[in-house]
Amino acid sequence: MPKDIKAGVRLAADMDAASEKRAPVDFRRATMLVNDIETPLRIYRDILGMRIHYDQQLTISGDGLPAGEPGAKARLVMLQANHPWVGMLGIVQYLDPPLPPPPPRQRRLGIGDAVFLMNCDDVRAVHLQLREVQGLFVHSEPRVREFPKPGGGRFRLLGMSFFDPNGYFVELSEWLSR
Repeated sequence: MPKDIKAGVRLAADMDAASEKRAPVDFRRATMLVNDIETPLRIYRDILGMRIHYDQQLTISGDGLPAGEPGAKARLVMLQANHPWVGMLGIVQYLDPPLPPPPPRQRRLGIGDAVFLMNCDDVRAVHLQLREVQGLFVHSEPRVREFPKPGGGRFRLLGMSFFDPNGYFVELSEWLSR
């Protein structure tokens, strides 16, 4: 069985086991606002392997998302990892009129910033591909890290981190032991 299917089966089993402790909310998606949608698609779809779940041009009402102008045309792409409806990544580019350019990118995080944590099968291979993306800043090269488990013991990860060209910060991990 391929790794992504095994991960999905394991996630489904974990969700079934946790159903008694189910929270009244699901975290479905985080959405990035970008000026050029093709670069994040290269990173998150082509390099990290997320699949397109939705890709449409929309007219923005201005009621829900406090960005751009009401009536603006935008493209929304939703990328999916292994679960059919949680852990998705949305990417929005306002096309007409576009959003103003962002301020200069920072290399430190602060209040109001987000951290995207993603797992993958081969951090070193992904790292090599990410180094070729113009405007991407690798903050931390791949290295092994250990963390305490909630019930005792330790688990090990091979991890790296980067700022994508739009300034979003991503921690990327590969499980070495659970």
